[in-house]
Amino acid sequence: MTDEEQQKSFEDLEARLSKARQASPSAKLKEAELKVDNTGVGQAFRIGVDMLAALLVGTFIGWYLDRWLGTKPWFLITFMFLGGGAGIRNVYRTAMLMVKDVENEAANATEMDQNKASTLDSSHKDTEK
Repeated sequence: MTDEEQQKSFEDLEARLSKARQASPSAKLKEAELKVDNTGVGQAFRIGVDMLAALLVGTFIGWYLDRWLGTKPWFLITFMFLGGGAGIRNVYRTAMLMVKDVENEAANATEMDQNKASTLDSSHKDTEK
């Protein structure tokens, strides 16, 4: 097989793979999952899971250290508060990302409205001439 034939074969394979990826249900499922992540329910679920996970991890670490070192309940209490603080930090960071997304969407919508208005004005001026 010559280099030219091999290149053509690779291009054909790439075209068929691309077509198969576009037609596969997993691609459509990933697109639907991305849309769900941006819904209010998805964001609320994420915030709840972030908070709970941080609290549970902190509590487990404290419990384990207390058990290992025999200092019950001091590490448990300390790491429970640290886990709660980490959870609050994660929730705050997620909330700030949501605010940034909303601001970007609003800016894009305003920009699109301005572009439409300028397009309408220019097309209206063209028809008057």
